[in-house]
Amino acid sequence: MLFFTFFLFWVSIQFGEVAEDFLAYVMVISVGILHGANDLLILSTKDQKDKKLIKNLLIYIGIILLCVVIYLLSSFLAIVLFVVLSAYHFGEEHLSYKINVNFGFNAVYFLSYGLFIFALLFYQSLSDVDVIMTELTGRTFSKTQIEITLITSAIFLGAGTVFLIITKRNESVLFLREFLYLVLLFFVFNTSSLILGFAIYFILWHSIPSIIHQIEFISGNLNKKNVISYVKKALIYWIISIAGLLFLYQLLPEIKLLATVIFVILFAVTAPHTWVMHRMKN
Repeated sequence: MLFFTFFLFWVSIQFGEVAEDFLAYVMVISVGILHGANDLLILSTKDQKDKKLIKNLLIYIGIILLCVVIYLLSSFLAIVLFVVLSAYHFGEEHLSYKINVNFGFNAVYFLSYGLFIFALLFYQSLSDVDVIMTELTGRTFSKTQIEITLITSAIFLGAGTVFLIITKRNESVLFLREFLYLVLLFFVFNTSSLILGFAIYFILWHSIPSIIHQIEFISGNLNKKNVISYVKKALIYWIISIAGLLFLYQLLPEIKLLATVIFVILFAVTAPHTWVMHRMKN
């Protein structure tokens, strides 16, 4: 994770935005979408009964349809929900194996971590955020809103960290390491484009660790055979997602940015995927 982060940090310094964004698109479309393609397999691993599987499938599809309806009613609200859900999901994936107090504390801490990551990324790429937001919604996040989110999430993270250290639930060295990770991400976001900065965190710091945890949950342990099996089972859903992305891009000629279409796809699958991952981890 650290090696490839430093490598892509070097790439962002050496190459222009076109090369950065192309690399980012490849990363998100391949590994990024793949990491959410086995949700139904995870549900079937957890619940073997037919009635349970049908119920879970209906809930999963229902969440996707609800996301589409929300986007059609208010694209700006859809973006806000996408950021909040993704923030919680990022925090849960990154920290749930390290921090466990109770549901309320965990939820606030995970959400604060994810919002800090998003606010840090957006703050470093305000002009790019404006372009994508304007094309999606006709509105954008103000600099003040992003700063408030950054400061507020940092306060909650700091207060939660102090509590965890004082109560001796976690060693202080854990939080020192996490702080150094955030410093590294700050420099990465500062030098890279918005799309590449998002892809670096989304793929290296979230998707790949998530795939590893999913394989361990489904197959019991991580090895070459189980990795190949995971990819094979996810392939059909990955192909459907890519076909849907290309179809949507052709269907909406007014959308000029591929990043906008990718957002719509990610939003539609993030909500049900977050639900599935939360069930898996609990």
